[in-house]
Amino acid sequence: MNFINFIFGLITRNIKRILSLLLAAILIAGVAVVGYDLAYDFTRIDKYETYDKNGEQVILDIPEGSSVSEISAMLKEKDLIESELLFRIKAKLTGAEEDFQYGVYTLIKGMPMEVIMVELQEGAKEESVTITIPEGWSVRQIARYLEEKEICLASDFEEACNRTDYNFDYYDLLTNASSREFLLEGYLWPDTYEVIPANGAEGVVKRMLREFERKWENNGEWTERMKEMGLTLDEVMTMASCIEREAQVSYEAPMVARTLFNRMDEGMTWGLNSTILYAMGKEGTGDDTVLYSDLEIKSGYNTYMYLGYPVGPICNPGRTAIEAVLEPAEGDWLYFIAYEDGTGEHLFTSDYSEFEAVFNGTYAREDGE
Repeated sequence: MNFINFIFGLITRNIKRILSLLLAAILIAGVAVVGYDLAYDFTRIDKYETYDKNGEQVILDIPEGSSVSEISAMLKEKDLIESELLFRIKAKLTGAEEDFQYGVYTLIKGMPMEVIMVELQEGAKEESVTITIPEGWSVRQIARYLEEKEICLASDFEEACNRTDYNFDYYDLLTNASSREFLLEGYLWPDTYEVIPANGAEGVVKRMLREFERKWENNGEWTERMKEMGLTLDEVMTMASCIEREAQVSYEAPMVARTLFNRMDEGMTWGLNSTILYAMGKEGTGDDTVLYSDLEIKSGYNTYMYLGYPVGPICNPGRTAIEAVLEPAEGDWLYFIAYEDGTGEHLFTSDYSEFEAVFNGTYAREDGE
């Protein structure tokens, strides 16, 4: 009897605590059940959810190596999803993020997130065309090539390269915008791409700008080194474009960079024929003749007439030229000039008489030089 009274008293004294624990247990169980249902609904992939399959079509071009964050940003930009965060969470929970494939997709506005994920996992079905843009090509050269490939008219591409309405991170860092031949010259990353002709000039420009962003942002040391040297992004890309045109062999690129820095330090102009050819619209045409009279051309690209950098890049450089600017060779050179032996190699010198000798064809090149 005493034991029963003890138990009864214990329960009576702790009734509130026991009720609280029971209530908490019930709530936890309820939350678990609801959470499970919500998680199931959230993560399941239902290919047969209804949507207007005749709705507005959107072309989505996903480059190789794109992360889930980058893909979600592209989807958001195209108004195909409402939340980048929810897309990333769902892709993570379902494991879909490991199976997304690059390529060009035709999606439909209003398409459920689950269906979009299935499409991205199954792979692109849109027909594309492969284009290859070599390092050092200018906007005009790319434009002619794209017209030959029947991607777009050359004039349309040139016009597209002077627009400011792309989602491009570096617009604010481009200087002398009104004086440039093409605003986006220098920022179209040279590479091989799969493009959809239906997207025209705009589609190609967007793809190349996005690849430039990816390359620059994935090489954080470039930004650090640029800041250490006191350079701007536009200065780096402008000098790199000139190096791309002048250095015919890759190992000379850092030497060309050092020569240009040295000339600026001495208050000398760069004096590059490549900038004159660009000002005249002759780059890539095979006509590399520069007359003395051409050196008087009134253009912000004329590096014989004006000190320092031209008003902007003269082509679209690659990695080697960019890194040459950021890591120039050591040397006191003030001049460089190509040998007449067809190797593409240059004499680098601080002695103008040696420069003149090569120019006049009287320089005797020594073995191993």
